[in-house]
Amino acid sequence: MIEEFISARDRIIAASIDIISDSGLVSLTFPNISFRTNMSEMMIYKCFTNVDEILVEVVSTYFKFDSGIFKTLESKSDSYLKRIDMYVDAYGSYYNSYYTLSSIMLNYEELLHNTRTRELIEKGFVSRREGLARIFQGALDNGEIIDDFTAEMLADMLLGIFVVCSLNRRVLVRKKSYHEEIKILSGKWLDTIKK
Repeated sequence: MIEEFISARDRIIAASIDIISDSGLVSLTFPNISFRTNMSEMMIYKCFTNVDEILVEVVSTYFKFDSGIFKTLESKSDSYLKRIDMYVDAYGSYYNSYYTLSSIMLNYEELLHNTRTRELIEKGFVSRREGLARIFQGALDNGEIIDDFTAEMLADMLLGIFVVCSLNRRVLVRKKSYHEEIKILSGKWLDTIKK
């Protein structure tokens, strides 16, 4: 019943993300997508001519979160530290709700070797890093955090926390949700750089 309300393209993208999460990029094939979606391969070919087109949509879906959240944060009048906390909270909630989507982050390297997704990964990653660096620069300029690190270094550290939490979630048995873990770890880290 629910499948009737979701477009074929969206079903294919969601199934593709699940396949990548479960079995890696190499398993993303039309037969596997067909099996996962209960759609004929012919129907999938009507939406996408090849796997690379699907990967482009998967990567675009992965980075959709960023543009909205950064626009929201830029419009806030809260302290920059509060904005960083809001980003972490939103990021943790989003990827907690869409567990399989975080597998894209863990496949950056392979996606960078694909000519169709390379630019999207670069653009999305650089945009995420620059967005965080802008917020950290505001925190530095306002004297909210110590100036032992550049804004870019701080953005890289936070992005590293995201990767570690994603990998921990996939490899280790955890009692806390991804959202809880990312909030705890980033919160403790932010406490060490506050003035």
